[in-house]
Amino acid sequence: MPESSGLLFDVNALVALTLTTHQHHQAAHRFLAQHNGPWATSPMTESALCRLLLNPVVAGVQRSFGEVVVIVKGFAQDPRWVFLADDSRLSDPSVDPRVIMGHSQVTDLHLLNLAVRHNMRLATFDGKLLSGVAPADRHRMVLIPS
Repeated sequence: MPESSGLLFDVNALVALTLTTHQHHQAAHRFLAQHNGPWATSPMTESALCRLLLNPVVAGVQRSFGEVVVIVKGFAQDPRWVFLADDSRLSDPSVDPRVIMGHSQVTDLHLLNLAVRHNMRLATFDGKLLSGVAPADRHRMVLIPS
């Protein structure tokens, strides 16, 4: 399968994109502006983003669900954005799941598996995720420079 220029943003990257107060907000926008291919969200990343943006401790402000939905719908204003239906199953993996040693790795590996199923790479600010992925799958992730 040829390597894609498409990226699935994890929730931390989405939070950085949407919160102007986030420490990586400018870096997220620079990275997205320099990216020429498609970028995506998924049911899992959008739900997690909604959960975090509804938390006033995280968001720095109390928002209604309607306000959060407007933010999420705003992704579609970028013609490069796509929504990935979640057809990923770790019981039928496209990546090596043998690296899972505990519960905290499951969601990240699921997102990586989803990205790979759609010929994309997972984009994140979390450098620790790379160490939790099999060496043969690390090229399927993109560490967003902060």
